[in-house]
Amino acid sequence: MRKILLSFSFILIVASTFSQVNTQRFLAMGRTDLFNDNYTESIKNLSVAIKASPNKFEPYFFRGLAKYSLGDFDGAISDFNKSIEINPYFSYNYQYRGICKSQIKQYSAALQDFSDAIHRGPNNADVYVNRGTTKLQLEMYEKAITDFDTAIILDSKNEMAFLNKGFALYKLDRMEEALDEINKSIRVNYLNKMAYQRRGMLKFEMEKYEDAIFDFELAMKLDDEDPLLYFFRGLSRYKTGDTLGTYADYQKVLKLDPNNALTYYNRSILKTEQKKYKSAIKDLNKVVQINRSNIYGWYNRGIVKYMSGNYRGAEKDFSKAIDLFPDFAQAYLNRSSARRQLNNEKGAYTDIQKAESIREKFNTMSTDSIPLMYKDSIEFTKLIAFESDFNNANAEDGYIQYKNIFIELEPNFVISMLAQDEESYIEEKRNQYYNKEIAEYNQSKLAAHKLSFGLTKQVNQLSPKKSAEILSRMDSLLINNPNNPYNYLYIGILNERLGNLQAAKESYTQAVKLDPTFGFAYLNLANVEYIEVLQESEREIEQSPQITKGDIQEDQNNQKAYTIPKLNQAIDFYNQALQIYPELGFLYYNRANLYNKMQNYMLAIDDYDKAISYQSNLAEAYYNKGLTLLLLKDNEAACPNLSKAGELGITSAYNLIKRYCIKK
Repeated sequence: MRKILLSFSFILIVASTFSQVNTQRFLAMGRTDLFNDNYTESIKNLSVAIKASPNKFEPYFFRGLAKYSLGDFDGAISDFNKSIEINPYFSYNYQYRGICKSQIKQYSAALQDFSDAIHRGPNNADVYVNRGTTKLQLEMYEKAITDFDTAIILDSKNEMAFLNKGFALYKLDRMEEALDEINKSIRVNYLNKMAYQRRGMLKFEMEKYEDAIFDFELAMKLDDEDPLLYFFRGLSRYKTGDTLGTYADYQKVLKLDPNNALTYYNRSILKTEQKKYKSAIKDLNKVVQINRSNIYGWYNRGIVKYMSGNYRGAEKDFSKAIDLFPDFAQAYLNRSSARRQLNNEKGAYTDIQKAESIREKFNTMSTDSIPLMYKDSIEFTKLIAFESDFNNANAEDGYIQYKNIFIELEPNFVISMLAQDEESYIEEKRNQYYNKEIAEYNQSKLAAHKLSFGLTKQVNQLSPKKSAEILSRMDSLLINNPNNPYNYLYIGILNERLGNLQAAKESYTQAVKLDPTFGFAYLNLANVEYIEVLQESEREIEQSPQITKGDIQEDQNNQKAYTIPKLNQAIDFYNQALQIYPELGFLYYNRANLYNKMQNYMLAIDDYDKAISYQSNLAEAYYNKGLTLLLLKDNEAACPNLSKAGELGITSAYNLIKRYCIKK
């Protein structure tokens, strides 16, 4: 859809003038980043433009496009809503809102938006393509073809109209006509990777495997880092008997996308056919580790274990498949066989009875209403090509949602210090949040020794030379003024940055003894206590024996047990700080992180909400709240928080949105 943007957006705001220079500048920067696929940076700049001029529709529209490009469809809809509220006559608002609604399966609402867009811009061929695509989702294939034909009348070079019309014809089993439409799309644009990919997939369906391979390789010449192309070429090679080629393609997929469960699954089938049972089980281990709800992985691993003589392991895996789908008749039959091998005749007989009762139940249902799983359980043992989430680990920088990102809570905020002559001063300064009390102190005479405080979550370690220099200055300050709590705060921060946690703790404790209302010292004291407890917990886990055996090792993958840390003392310190600064949102945020570690998730969510109520733009609070809600499997509540976190600058939020917020 980015080509649509290029066709209109550069002329959109030429005639507009803005009362504030900053708005125009940040809007221009945001658009430039958008067109260069640098979506997260675009959102940052457009958010500045919105804050400067909240009554202009353009920044909302472009920010909606950026969010749409990152897969944040709900967030994009919110921005398009605001843009429409300001300017209800701009047709592209309705077009892209319709696209987003279609993506989240709100098809009726999407069709209404496309109709509204057509009413305001009847000569836009792309709207008809979008509406036709939504009708494809509703299996309205003939009506979809009508929309694609209209688009072609308006724009005879609209490659997507030909391509999608080909798909509609394919769904109507009009294969040769479908192939002809895809060929027309290619003649319009010989550099359209998707067209060659679609044609290859169509030829695969038509059992023209050599031709399919040729098309996938043409697509690879345009993009040699798309794992989906290698996956389908692997399937095609398998159909031609080229097993080595299939292995090579699957290996390439896993290099580009290391967590592609479908490829591990298919490769395990190949290995099973060659009686490489041990290696096949390793691949299936990866399948269930990546997605423990994947019934294909559990069921097939049970089969391979049974074939290799591991009947106990097979029984467990079939049981897991049954837990996931209690009406899975074939799993009961296979578990019956495993139990018979284990001399459990009673259990084997019970499983056979259960399988028969399930089959009788489905025999009374119409064929169309029976899930595929129950129609032919043998399909689990074949190479499969169902829709899968193909992530591209080498995605362009702008597409942060496709990157493999390690997910963890955003860290706590602490009071740190900056030496004004440090090389990293500017970088550290950028990472700080403003706080009135800290700013006032930094401007006072007390801070005249080339040091200043800052509230940050990113603390750099000091060099030994710089540490010795600052320590010598602090020693002289203590001699001249031993009762100044700020001096002990400085020394505590210095020791913390040197990794001397116990010394830091002693200094912060002395600071609050001198001034019991010194809230910032309590904040840092809580954080040091928190770090010490976590480090001690990690040492205990590392020193404890790890007992793994057989299937336990396969299922748990040597994962270390999580011990809930004892953080009550640290929380007490935060409570004391909150008595002094009851409206400092960062304190609630930090305490929420501790509650999270203690698995007190509802208390954590409550504190994140309090943090947001006092610091409305605290991105980390939205992000960590979203993570917590995901952990509680409340995706519907999590996703708006992740969207807000992404809007405020935490780019990894878009990776989570893609994984958990986009309806498959």
